[in-house]
Amino acid sequence: MIKNADQVIDLIYLKYLKAKVDYIHDRRVETYPLAREAIREAVYNAIAHTCYMYGVPIQIRIEDEQLIISNQCIFPEGWTVDTLMEPHDSVPYNPDIANVFYRAGYIEHWGRGIEKIFDECKALGTEPPHYELKGHGLRVFFKALESALVDQPKAPNRHIGGLSGGLADKVIELIRSDDTITVASIAESLGIPKRTIEREMKKLRDSEFVTREGGNRYGHWKINKKD
Repeated sequence: MIKNADQVIDLIYLKYLKAKVDYIHDRRVETYPLAREAIREAVYNAIAHTCYMYGVPIQIRIEDEQLIISNQCIFPEGWTVDTLMEPHDSVPYNPDIANVFYRAGYIEHWGRGIEKIFDECKALGTEPPHYELKGHGLRVFFKALESALVDQPKAPNRHIGGLSGGLADKVIELIRSDDTITVASIAESLGIPKRTIEREMKKLRDSEFVTREGGNRYGHWKINKKD
């Protein structure tokens, strides 16, 4: 579950969202339209509080200007959505799952998940999420930061040499700006584990989209096709 939680967040930000790129004093700055830590916390909350006996998976819907996370849950007696907006005790529906996430450092403080979500949204400059309960279905609506929206087709609708966009797009963009860049530097620039970048580079090289000319130390990358 911990591995899946991490992969879900990476998938959202690498494949389904595009960052607006600015340069400040020659330093590349990427701004995503949704606060990453807020989305992460909401996903963890859904995992810890979902009532799995309904057999309905946690669902994440990504639209042009918002992201929606929904899960089936059973509130403690007397609780409403308004209770979540106030200081309250942490009463996870799945205490064992919540405890594992807490001990692993994924949950910092009991009962402060929504407060953290609001703080992260405020720091980004976007509105706090809207919570809606219909029956046992709890939905959280995150509105995107308008100034960070990119007027381009989303990565999932694009393909590069038979490969899906997202991470491949980001790697290619870095190579175009510096064809001598190393895999380690790409990983550091994107904030992604080096092994993940190595796997993506292998796909690009196997498809002959990218080739390496010269040795690993003094060589450079060559892009053979254009997306």
